[in-house]
Amino acid sequence: MIKRVLVISLSIFIIALIIFWLWSGGLSAAARTAKDFVNPVNIILGNGSSTGMAITLPWQSDSLTRGPDISDYVGEADRINQDTQEEERAAIEAQYGPDIAKAQTFGDPSPYVGKVMITDSNATESDTAGEYVGLAAPPNNSVPISLAGWFLQSAVSGLRVNIPLGAPHFMLGVVNNVQSISLEPGASATVLTGTSPVGTSFQENICTGYLNELQSFTPELSAECPSPSEAMPVTADNIRIYGDNCIDYIRTLQSCHFPPTVPATLSPACRSFIANNFSYNGCTNIHRNDPTFRLPSWRVYLGFRTELWRNTHDVIRLLDDQGQIVDVFTY
Repeated sequence: MIKRVLVISLSIFIIALIIFWLWSGGLSAAARTAKDFVNPVNIILGNGSSTGMAITLPWQSDSLTRGPDISDYVGEADRINQDTQEEERAAIEAQYGPDIAKAQTFGDPSPYVGKVMITDSNATESDTAGEYVGLAAPPNNSVPISLAGWFLQSAVSGLRVNIPLGAPHFMLGVVNNVQSISLEPGASATVLTGTSPVGTSFQENICTGYLNELQSFTPELSAECPSPSEAMPVTADNIRIYGDNCIDYIRTLQSCHFPPTVPATLSPACRSFIANNFSYNGCTNIHRNDPTFRLPSWRVYLGFRTELWRNTHDVIRLLDDQGQIVDVFTY
C-alpha cells in the first residue's frame, strides 16, 4: 500500500514539473539557454562565462583589471597646449596686423616710422628686473630723435606707459639733472620694466662698468673701462709724488674694478689717488671731457614692480608724442 502511494506521488510530481516547464517557455527557453552557454573549458581558463565571471585556478595569476589603452594619447596635452598658443598668436596677428601695415605703408603713420625701431625684447621674462624692450635709431638717421612724450603700449591689454626722462651725465650720490632722452644716429635704449638700481635712467659711458661692482644689472653693463694705467702714466712728477711702487701696483689693477684692499706699503699719496680715481665717480671725473666718453646706449627704467608685457604672446607698439604708431613688435 505504501509503495503504491509513493509511486502515485512521484508520478504527480513529475507531471507537475512538465506542466510548469511548458508554462515557462518550454523548448524555446531551452534553446536560449543553450545559445548563451559558454564552453566550460573557456570558463575554467578564464576566457569568459555566462555570468561574465572567470574562474581562477590556483596556478593562474590574479592580475588586476586592465583599463583602456591610452598610448595614443601620450603627449596629447602638450600638443593641445602648443596648438592653443599658436592659435592665440595667429588671432593676435590677424587682429593687430593692420596696425603694422598702417604704420609702414598707408593711413596716417608717424613721421618717425623707420627712424626708431623696436629691435628686440625680453618681454616674456616674469621678473620685472629682466623684462625689457629694446629700441634703436638706425645709423643713417640725419639727426637725433627725441623720445619726449613717446609711449610703449600693449595692443592686447591696452596698457600704455611713457618713456621717462634720463640723466645724460649720471653721477653716484648726487641729485642728477634729467632731460628727455634722445637717440643719436646708431644709438639704442634698453627700456626695462622695473626700477633703476641707481635711482634713475641714464646714458651709459666708458665708466659705467664700475656700477656692476655695486648693483646687479640686466642685461649686464659693459665691463670695458679705461685702463687704470692711463690714470697714472710714467712721468717724473708721478714717480716723485706717488713712488715707483704705486705705478707698479696700479698696472696690476683690472679695468672697472675697485680694489677692496690697498697694500699698506704704498705711500699715503698713492692710496689717496687710488681711492679717488678708481671708482665710478673717479673715472667719470677723469674722462668726462673725452670725446668718446658717452656711449650710444641708454638704460631706461619705467619704475614698475609688476610685469607690463604678456608672457605668451603680445603686440607691443611704439607711439610718438601724437599717439601715432612708430613701430610694432609682435611675439
